[in-house]
Amino acid sequence: MSGAPLISVCIPVFNGEVISLVKSLADQCESLENKVEIIVIDDCSDIDWKLKNESIKNSCNYIELEENIGRSKIRNLFLDYAQGVFLLFIDGDSEIIDSLFIQKYIDFIQENSPDVLVGASIYLSETPDREHLLRWEYSRKRESKNATERKKSMGGFKTNNFVIKRSVFSTIKFNNALVGYGHEDTLFGIELDRNKIKIDHIENPVLNKHLDSNELFLMKTKNAIQNIVQLYGKSTEIPEIKGIRLIRFYEKIKRWKLINLVNLIYLICNPMLLIFLQSGYFFLWMFDFYKLGLFVRKIKV
Repeated sequence: MSGAPLISVCIPVFNGEVISLVKSLADQCESLENKVEIIVIDDCSDIDWKLKNESIKNSCNYIELEENIGRSKIRNLFLDYAQGVFLLFIDGDSEIIDSLFIQKYIDFIQENSPDVLVGASIYLSETPDREHLLRWEYSRKRESKNATERKKSMGGFKTNNFVIKRSVFSTIKFNNALVGYGHEDTLFGIELDRNKIKIDHIENPVLNKHLDSNELFLMKTKNAIQNIVQLYGKSTEIPEIKGIRLIRFYEKIKRWKLINLVNLIYLICNPMLLIFLQSGYFFLWMFDFYKLGLFVRKIKV
């Protein structure tokens, strides 16, 4: 692709404000001699959000979809618009915290030409109010890892801040079968591993400043569990999904013949669990059991 930019920054957005994110990226790109382009695709947000984001049209290639297509399809759609040799995916609720964020990616790419490069995300160190505590606590203790930890970890692939070579992404795309929130990135990571695509890691995080409320995060968790159930039904085709932490534990209690007991305890405790989780007074094991119980219920139904 002669004359193409080195990196296409790809930002999917749905019902969120991306003005500050695009401005931060555009400011960094000014001195980079057209090595970077910025593309934003709005997944049919409500009109109020579209109007809020109108000001970014002069700073990027901004596309508005007429219907919502979901988290997987919208990422695949960037291939129709991106010209870069590499695509850098950043979630729309991210905040750039390093003035050399783009330059760090450029330097690594020029030196190593990676297939996939993960920069990941971090969360605010200050404890939020209890209404937003569940997402913060879970993400900081279970998801947010530095580059060294990510290299050692066997955890699922995260797509909130990563680079992928265009030629790789043209072959390995997100699975459109999963709809809504949850585990489209896990399935994408499995496909990368199946195709023996090397994943490099760099210490170049974005800040995930936006926190879902406890209630909204629980709603998203329900959708994620439904997606895990869907994946579990395909475990003969995709045995790697049994590496998901929740499924590993489910398989254990299944071998121990404790499914009915877990289901009974969940039915009795679920109303109280929800009160604790929604109010922000909880231990993480409560959230773990809530997800396990919900998974068991959906499998049994």
